[in-house]
Amino acid sequence: MHKVLLSLGTNTHARFNLNRAKTFLKLTFENVQFTAATESKPYGLSSNSPFLNTLSYFRTNMNREELVLELKNIEKKMGRLPEHKPIGKIIIDIDLIKWDDEIVKPEDYKRSYIRDLLPELVDL
Repeated sequence: MHKVLLSLGTNTHARFNLNRAKTFLKLTFENVQFTAATESKPYGLSSNSPFLNTLSYFRTNMNREELVLELKNIEKKMGRLPEHKPIGKIIIDIDLIKWDDEIVKPEDYKRSYIRDLLPELVDL
């Protein structure tokens, strides 16, 4: 089984969309854990709207490509469109941060909200 760490973020109807994304993940992956939600400043976007973020951890038998495809499908189901990002509207962003022992997004992994939330996860 593969160990997966995800970062979820939204700046549009934040509580609603974060809870909706968590529901999709719970329906797709067994034993999924979530940290508390925390607010952060946007990174590299034209918007000044703050983000609501959480981390998610679980184990899966999916291979990495299947997992990424499933995450993109969840984003699409929630209404994320390519034209939203340039205007700073992020309905939901689900990023694979760590796959087993590989840090997939080292720059994201260094972000303060991720470092602050990591201790909340058990069995990481």
